[in-house]
Amino acid sequence: MNLKLEIRRNVDGVIATDIWPGFNYNTYWWEDGNASCDCNRELFFLRARKEDEPEDTRCGTGRFSVRLSDADTGELLYDELT
Repeated sequence: MNLKLEIRRNVDGVIATDIWPGFNYNTYWWEDGNASCDCNRELFFLRARKEDEPEDTRCGTGRFSVRLSDADTGELLYDELT
């Protein structure tokens, strides 16, 4: 699937959007797995904005929220933005 990622930096509400082609979607990975941690979400956000990545990121939760959908069909898969 081509995954559409919308990721919000919660401190200022800025949303970055990216398409991940050929992604094997799994809800667990976003809710409780590696993609649920702010350290990874910060990297996803910066990559989507084509910004430089820091050498270190902070682990935790709550700094970033995501909405995920199928980029081809528009089907909503997971939503923390509402």
